[in-house]
Amino acid sequence: MKKYSLVKRTIMALSFLAIIIAGSSTFGTGCSAGSSPNLDTGFDGSWTGEVNSSVVNLNLQQTGKSTLTYETPRSCVLTVKFLKNDGDNGREYSITESTGGFCDKLLLGKLSLRKQGDNILSCELTSLADKSPTKISEKGTLRRPGK
Repeated sequence: MKKYSLVKRTIMALSFLAIIIAGSSTFGTGCSAGSSPNLDTGFDGSWTGEVNSSVVNLNLQQTGKSTLTYETPRSCVLTVKFLKNDGDNGREYSITESTGGFCDKLLLGKLSLRKQGDNILSCELTSLADKSPTKISEKGTLRRPGK
């Protein structure tokens, strides 16, 4: 009688384990350690425009490196990293890297973007030093190329 009970318990335990494994693979969360936050992809892609009379190109990627490039005369590149969504139509990025020159003044500052329609973004770049006389705050408008 004990042998039958032991076999029955083993079969029940293995069946229960199989159900748990099948359920977790079917109904899993879909998250992985390297997944990006769920971002509005309407910001992603290439943008171009002017910030304080300087021509800039912004390339935003949900995964990979996002950059803001100042054309001549500033001729430098900032790397930006997503920080947070800012309301319904906005995003904030931290400025994490600079290729030097003028861009070094903005290093560790913020880039704020706000949608002004499907193909227009308003942007503001601010340096880290909030109350310093050397604080930089630049505003501009960016558009999708060809739009």
